[in-house]
Amino acid sequence: MASRTVDLVAIGPPPTDPFAPAARAWALARALVRRGDRVSVLYPEGPEGDRVPEGVTALPIAVPLRRPGTPFADAEFAGVVGRRLHREAALVLREPAGLGALGVRGPRLIVFAHGAEFLEFDAAAGGGAFLDRLDRWRDRRSLHRLERAALSEAEAIFCDGPALLETLQTEYGLPRERMRVSLPPVPDLPAGPSRAEARGSLGIPPDVPAVVVPAFSDRAEENGLALAREAFGRIRALFPGVRLILVGATATAEPGTVGLPRRDGSSFALAFSAADVALVIPTRTGFDPAAVFAMRAGCATIAAATVVLPAVPEGAVRVPVSADAGDVASVLAELVADPAACRELGARGRKYAQGFDPERTLAEVDAALGGR
Repeated sequence: MASRTVDLVAIGPPPTDPFAPAARAWALARALVRRGDRVSVLYPEGPEGDRVPEGVTALPIAVPLRRPGTPFADAEFAGVVGRRLHREAALVLREPAGLGALGVRGPRLIVFAHGAEFLEFDAAAGGGAFLDRLDRWRDRRSLHRLERAALSEAEAIFCDGPALLETLQTEYGLPRERMRVSLPPVPDLPAGPSRAEARGSLGIPPDVPAVVVPAFSDRAEENGLALAREAFGRIRALFPGVRLILVGATATAEPGTVGLPRRDGSSFALAFSAADVALVIPTRTGFDPAAVFAMRAGCATIAAATVVLPAVPEGAVRVPVSADAGDVASVLAELVADPAACRELGARGRKYAQGFDPERTLAEVDAALGGR
């Protein structure tokens, strides 16, 4: 394919945290550069991020915000950035879809929807006085209008799952032929060290099983860390020497536990390289990139029912029957006790995780554009 000029509209600078929402856009930017495209990423000016990927042009845009910290700030950004898109751009990607139209006229526009803004607004709304409710009603109407505008101008809308596609199509009357179900792009972690090197740096003997618990945020209570520690405590007596690696959140020091509180790609890559089993058990329901990171690294992955993974094939992950520590410990013990089953599960998970590669996303974009 001939080189194109591509503008990518993101919500922030390149993050150090691979779980940050802006990480998806920058993962697509890297993949576009690898394909030979000329890529510019436009995002709101603000705190400095990580190093800009080689070959990508970063264009922070100053936006005078009237309602900072609200969803409407994204619409204000869209109104400004739309006038900064390159005239020679053949393609514009907006990740995520956001609020408000860019006003794209020449280039072809693709947007990525990972949720419905109006539903999130409804979930956050509560009771209150009449005037408060009236203000919320007005905000919801405005948000509804702006989300429709962001989606309606796109040539193709990529949705994380069929339920989201159905919701957006029903709510906004969008043409079905412009909508597609697609796995969200998940960024690659930096190349991790070898298993021996990773274990040596963490002080883990080479011949003991290790379990990693990756935190999707720095709030320990949202990541199920208490449940993970309790389940781990139940199997320690059965498997002397077993280690628990907690990465991405601050955790209390306990016997057999290794803590890696930093939230950067290298720390997560180190933890996955050292582990045999990954325990992904957040308390909130939704898609969790941690499961994909773990499977890519070849870890046998246990994912709670709260982890929304689309179209998981049989045998790619293990799901405990409940969030009870005993049920989680039971699945964990089965894998720790059977290295062969652990390796088989890891191999199947690695194959499934290929669907989240940014290069696969770009191939679907090409298909949506008719190969152009």
